[in-house]
Amino acid sequence: MEKLVSHKKTEVRPDLDCYKYVLIAMSRSKVPDVGANVIDLFNTMEEDRIFPDTACFDAAIETFKNCSRRAKLEESETYANAAEMMLKRMEREHDRSSVSAVLPSSTTYTNVILALAVRKTQKAAITADGLLQKMEQKYAEGNETMKPTRDSYVGVIHAYGNSGAESSFIHANEVFQRMVTQHSNGNEAVKPDISAYHALIRACSRASMNDSASTEQQRQALVLAIATIQEMKKSDLNRPNSKTYLLLLQCCIQLLPSGAERAKALRSIFRSCCKDGLIDQQVLNEFQSVVSTDVYHNEVVHAAHDYNGVKALPESWTRNLGYRVRTQTEDGVSKRNPIISVTGEVIASTAYNDHRMRRRWSKVNKKLLQGGRM
Repeated sequence: MEKLVSHKKTEVRPDLDCYKYVLIAMSRSKVPDVGANVIDLFNTMEEDRIFPDTACFDAAIETFKNCSRRAKLEESETYANAAEMMLKRMEREHDRSSVSAVLPSSTTYTNVILALAVRKTQKAAITADGLLQKMEQKYAEGNETMKPTRDSYVGVIHAYGNSGAESSFIHANEVFQRMVTQHSNGNEAVKPDISAYHALIRACSRASMNDSASTEQQRQALVLAIATIQEMKKSDLNRPNSKTYLLLLQCCIQLLPSGAERAKALRSIFRSCCKDGLIDQQVLNEFQSVVSTDVYHNEVVHAAHDYNGVKALPESWTRNLGYRVRTQTEDGVSKRNPIISVTGEVIASTAYNDHRMRRRWSKVNKKLLQGGRM
């Protein structure tokens, strides 16, 4: 439309809705560099004296957020900065008039927080936390449009975890505790879920990213990670899963120096995971990659049993993974706990595979006999 107007082939000019729907489409795109076109669109709107509304700003910020998480590192920082600058521009537009059509909301702030989390700097984390505190304050004053959500808090926890700053895990825990308090005060939108707990554990594991972090601080981070999992075990809704134990193993690897103490801690975590029936391929492979052959043999291979000629983990170790596998037995097809070999492979029954292939060919042949298509 812009080209047609510039070449004087039409008098129909793009209006606010045209630009708005283009921006919304861009916010839903998975193209990592689509955000490069946002500023040009806003500049064109300004030249044509078309004033962006809330939907335009929100779509632009969401586009920058998506691009910051999908683009390469250098470009992701550019998009994160663009999201922050767009929010400031939006706030200026809002402050110009009490009846402005531009109104930032919790969604706006949360998208900027999520964009800032990828910058991996202390300044970005502090800025993200400042936005969250602004949301908390406005919501406490009665502004329902600024109600913080789970993503708001998890984004700030990630921002601190990615910052590499000294004691970043302490700040991440402070944000998590504010999240718990906010929920206890009646905000159901911030109800902590397993992703919030995982974000805190991940922030603990990254305490070693800062070269100035002392051994004592790293131990404090590990203690906090363990305490977080203990709290999860007391919960009815956010029980630990396989990923929880994987993150704790990674915490131990990152925060404890190689030696007898770390080996003992790794064995303890692995045994706890076995007891909870949450051993999956990733947990097993992570454990195998960091312990000695003797330790792995004593902890895993000795406990294995034979399944169709393959050494497999006890089924009690995989009983709570949340899925079951189908196997062929003498009595027919049955379901059982996942079967994982000591090398970390999920074992599928050859007998059941043969049975499934025979059924598939039987269906194909039946269709051919009926004149159907394969």
